[in-house]
Parts: sequence; C-alpha cells; structure tokens
Amino acid sequence: MKKQKIVIQKSILFLISIFVLGFLASCSSSDKYHNKRHMDNIKKDLDSAHRDTDYVLGLDEPSILREEK
Repeated sequence: MKKQKIVIQKSILFLISIFVLGFLASCSSSDKYHNKRHMDNIKKDLDSAHRDTDYVLGLDEPSILREEK
C-alpha cells in the first residue's frame, strides 16, 4: 500500500512539473495586443508560404476572382 502511494505521488509530481515547465516555456499571454501580434505573424507566414507555392508552381498570375485595389 505504501509503495503504491509513493508511485502515485511521484506520478502527480511528474505531471505537475511537466505542466509548469510547459507553461513557463510557452508564450501564454493574456494581453490581446501581444496575441494579435502573434496572429498577424502567423497570417503573414501563411501568406508568404502561399505565394512561394504559387511561384514554384507557376501560378503567380493574378486571379480573375480577386478584386483590384
């Protein structure tokens, strides 16, 4: 019984330490401007990847469905 209790305590301690390390290593901000900056960077990266793919495939011509600015 005592051995089982020690195993459970070590398991819980391990899970808590993984959670704490993950939380400290990540960028978990509640600041909406900080999060918006992250989302803007993700959108820019996706747009760049899309443009690169179009260039490689030779599809970098303007679409007829896209409105002119």
